[in-house]
Amino acid sequence: MESLKNKWKSLSLRNFFILTVLFSIGLAALFSALIIGVCASFRHWLLPDSNAAYLTIQKTLENGNVTTSSLLLKYGQDMSPLSFIETEYDDIPVEEKVQKTEYSIQKFENSFNMLSPKRKLAYRICGITMVVAPAVLAFFCIIFCSIYFYRKKLKPPLELLSHATSQIASQNLDFTLEYSCDDEMGMLCHSFEKMRRALHENNKAMWEMLEERRLMQASVAHDLRNPIAIIEGYTEYLQSGLENGTISHKKLCHIIQNLNQSAKRLEQYTESVRILNKLEEISVQKISVSALEIAENIEEDMRLLAEQNKIILRVKNTLSNKKIQIDTVLLYRILENIMNNALCYAEKEICLEFSLSENMLSITITDDGEGFPPEIQKKEEKMLFSSRKDGHMGIGLAVSRRLCKKHGGSIELYNTTGACVKINLSV
Repeated sequence: MESLKNKWKSLSLRNFFILTVLFSIGLAALFSALIIGVCASFRHWLLPDSNAAYLTIQKTLENGNVTTSSLLLKYGQDMSPLSFIETEYDDIPVEEKVQKTEYSIQKFENSFNMLSPKRKLAYRICGITMVVAPAVLAFFCIIFCSIYFYRKKLKPPLELLSHATSQIASQNLDFTLEYSCDDEMGMLCHSFEKMRRALHENNKAMWEMLEERRLMQASVAHDLRNPIAIIEGYTEYLQSGLENGTISHKKLCHIIQNLNQSAKRLEQYTESVRILNKLEEISVQKISVSALEIAENIEEDMRLLAEQNKIILRVKNTLSNKKIQIDTVLLYRILENIMNNALCYAEKEICLEFSLSENMLSITITDDGEGFPPEIQKKEEKMLFSSRKDGHMGIGLAVSRRLCKKHGGSIELYNTTGACVKINLSV
């Protein structure tokens, strides 16, 4: 019963409408046949048999008396009982014997005219009912079909779509559109839900992008204050010192050197913003490669970087030869940014660990330095710029985080024995 109900719900709109029409037509035809049959039977009962006739027998007796008798005869009736016509009067007295017998037959030429007024009215009403009833039933069949089809197949999804449209119009995408039928309206609701999810994801991504830009602007504005304040301070000092003639040549060279460093810092900030904005144009180009092979290549390259910086590199690799889909260019760019940061802050060694689970490649880089400052962890990786050492900006972390998101992954920052960065990439 449940499976039949599910099949009925999963019918397409066309098939559902056809079955509903056929069912309604069958119902109308059945009731029409019943009404016509009842009316026909009643009309037949009202009318006498048009094939029947009255046999009238008129006998004149010898004494002059006349007797008349009538007998109703029907078509196909057995006539043997009529033998009494000849023998019925054999035993009567002579004076009462029949002198002459006359026979006459009267057929019902028009049975309707023989009905009483009330029966005629009933006969006419039955005739009208036999004609009008099928038309009325057909009309109600159409109305029933329309109402049933609308209530069962159109009204529920239309109400859901109308509600969803009003929610989207009010900029609320935090809802779910669910319609269980598998017909065309179900497909439309499913497509609408996919559109809602896409809008929700796009809206979320846009919001995150705007939030990142806001944080970037706030961070740039914050970081620009120091070099600008230094430049302003030195220019005011130079202005007053030159007017008073109290600045020595050595002091002047020192001030010029500091001004040059501040100008370079400003240039680095603007270049960092340009790099972050340019990341939006990068597209992901995945290729099929062995997980073990890519890990061995990364280990070889990172070991060279570590040796150049006189840092020990320890590697933990549990990967197999399983094929993965990955953009190696983006992967190396991410690793180089993170590895450069680790090399800057590591004291003696760096640990590089590879793992693969549920189509997610994880690469963990841990240094034995002093770790991330609390302000970076507190902001949950949203800080685009972070000064861990004088003159160094955390632009590498910001770039790597953007690239990981493009590859369907993320970056996790936390402290263990030192700073630990875990790169997760969808493969």
